[in-house]
Amino acid sequence: MQCPFPRTLDCSVRRGMVFSNRFMDIMKMLSELRSERSHIEEAILVLERLARGHGRRRGRPPKGMSESRGQEQPSHGTPTKKRIISPEARAKMAEAQRKRWAAKKKAQA
Repeated sequence: MQCPFPRTLDCSVRRGMVFSNRFMDIMKMLSELRSERSHIEEAILVLERLARGHGRRRGRPPKGMSESRGQEQPSHGTPTKKRIISPEARAKMAEAQRKRWAAKKKAQA
């Protein structure tokens, strides 16, 4: 059988290079598969915990669990009345803001 590699290398060395390249590819595939396996195992653990969680659990439930059970989201507080500001107070606030803007422009110049 003829060696398909250049004649400048000894055939046993040339075969060793191919073996090492294939070995590296196999090792890379193995490491990727192991990482996928760890991700799958983590997902299985999470699903098992969710399946066991029929009783009360402590703490705030995850967002996905409350939505999937059809529970309504709590409101962020009771609606408050809109504050009414007198025209005099509004004019005072506007004047104060103008003074702040003028001071900022003066500092920039």
